[in-house]
Amino acid sequence: MSENYILVKNVNQQDLERILMDLANLYSETEFVNGIQLYREKGNYDSFLILFSVQPDFERFNYFVNYINYPKGYDKFSPKLSGYYQTSQINETYEFNYGEWLMIYVSKTDTAFDNVHAVNSKNESFLYDFGGKIKKLSTTEVPFKWTAINQDNYHHIIAIYSSKSFEQSEPKAWWKFW
Repeated sequence: MSENYILVKNVNQQDLERILMDLANLYSETEFVNGIQLYREKGNYDSFLILFSVQPDFERFNYFVNYINYPKGYDKFSPKLSGYYQTSQINETYEFNYGEWLMIYVSKTDTAFDNVHAVNSKNESFLYDFGGKIKKLSTTEVPFKWTAINQDNYHHIIAIYSSKSFEQSEPKAWWKFW
């Protein structure tokens, strides 16, 4: 698979659908949330794959991982989640930009709520702060583990679009509904 993706486990499908709809509405000014594809792993009721019809830039991808981990209005939501982003799609030059993929996750010890961790294939770990700061960490909380995805192992559940994309579509005349 050559697309960037997010794996989410330990969640209820209905909650995850609502969270992704909230995410699409929150970031509706970007094209990246039009066509968020949600898949459920075959044989598992709480394991999901998230793909994007329009690949998000690296910054927004990190926001999306963070938002899914800390969704607004879900106080007892505790997913196991990791995002995978191709280094070739990162336009900026960062120290962590090594190997083919980065693993993105939110630390279990995070208290700031506005950052993610990025781990490359050399197991170098970095704190990516949404204020623009990047800090190399001396230890790696979660070692890099790239998970190859085969979409045949997943059921497609829903394609999610922001409600604003529907509101902005051109209304049809009443006679065109038949």
